[in-house]
Amino acid sequence: RNILDHIYSPEAYYERVRTFLQTYKPHKIKVQLSRKYIVEQSVAFMRSILRLGILGNERAYYWRLFFWALFRKPALFPQAITFAIYGYHFRQICELRIQNGL
Repeated sequence: RNILDHIYSPEAYYERVRTFLQTYKPHKIKVQLSRKYIVEQSVAFMRSILRLGILGNERAYYWRLFFWALFRKPALFPQAITFAIYGYHFRQICELRIQNGL
């Protein structure tokens, strides 16, 4: 339990995301995005702001990553938000597993 608490703690998780994004070099490809995809991604982004940035206990770490990526790695901003959402999901699953006795 202590290991899971540590690796999925907001502080440790967001620091790993930031470290990864500092060294990540994405391939440059052009894709045509559908309107449906853009709407779905926009809704997910707004929900992340609400759940992680306003209501979440990890909001300080979310906003730190948000603004760091926006100004320092703007090309990776979507990935930063995606990883923040993944972290939220991982913490939820971890909590359920711990509550149910692993």
